[in-house]
Amino acid sequence: MANKISTDIATVVDITARRNDSFYLKTELTQADGTLYTLKDSSQADYNAKFLVYNGNDETVLGFTSLNSGSTSPIYDNIITVSSSDSSLIIEADASKITLRSGSYKYKFYIYSGSPDNETNTIMVGKFKVVDV
Repeated sequence: MANKISTDIATVVDITARRNDSFYLKTELTQADGTLYTLKDSSQADYNAKFLVYNGNDETVLGFTSLNSGSTSPIYDNIITVSSSDSSLIIEADASKITLRSGSYKYKFYIYSGSPDNETNTIMVGKFKVVDV
């Protein structure tokens, strides 16, 4: 009898955004039993978050982070808010950041901790479609 184990917690969600419009996405993370997902590492520091959009060559064409890491376009800092009190992640990007050409891309949204855990969990993946009308 075959058994399967998966440690992949990512949910596949396709997203459509309008070019040159603001972008808002709020996710609330829960465990399988309905309890809130802990967004703190073992030292009680909040997790960090990244949302990355890739073209067909797997190059990052747009990205948002929760940190102030000195990133430059196409990755923008301080766009994601991590709230450990209600296990939510909020992306708020103004229209000037959503300038991708119309088309279909892929994305990955993940959380991670720094030292001491160095833990990374992908929470959402899927298509990122940009429309322009």
